[in-house]
Amino acid sequence: MKKILLPVLFSVAVTVCRADGPASAPRFSHSRGITNPYLPLASLKQDILQNEHERVERTAQPDMHKLFQIGGQTVEALTVEDREFSAGGELTEATRDYFAQDDDGNAYYLGEDVDEYKGGRIIGHNGAWLLGRDTPTPGLLMPAHPKIGDKFKSENVPHITWEQDEIISLSETVTVPAGTFQNCVKIRETSSDGDTEYKLYAPGVGCVKEIEGKAELPLKSHTAN
Repeated sequence: MKKILLPVLFSVAVTVCRADGPASAPRFSHSRGITNPYLPLASLKQDILQNEHERVERTAQPDMHKLFQIGGQTVEALTVEDREFSAGGELTEATRDYFAQDDDGNAYYLGEDVDEYKGGRIIGHNGAWLLGRDTPTPGLLMPAHPKIGDKFKSENVPHITWEQDEIISLSETVTVPAGTFQNCVKIRETSSDGDTEYKLYAPGVGCVKEIEGKAELPLKSHTAN
């Protein structure tokens, strides 16, 4: 029997702080139509990122529906699921991430549901958060017109997590198994646990590499609709 997923509504009054300073609540006329050049999730089918230690299957879930209230507007999020596997192929985590794009082209992060696995069983939900339940502030994930020096928070959840992002380059060339990509945006992310990570986003594709310490997680394949 096909499972029917009902919308879940979270309400919050929001004033968003964009990369260029405070702003009133943005408008979301087509929130799931995420066409930001560096994060075109509306056309994503599946990305696979993989190194010798882990594999991440990043898959769009267009049949899943989750609703949020932002500035008095009902905003329907686009869901993308990350399934993380160990080198041995064991599922270690499944995360459903919720995204929306405003009418100006800014892409926002509205939360994540997390299931941690061990031995095929769920053992926890560490890091899970949702806009309206855990924080009044959506994360700004990718500005519509990124500029070097832009600073913003992709996660800002008191008592759970925060992440300070800064755009440090707009002209990176990245070679990964999926291909060579030019004019990539490079973002430095500093998280609440003190870790620093770098992510590189290619125009028309999205994230093509994640770097944490000496570990690199490159894009192995990209499939779009």
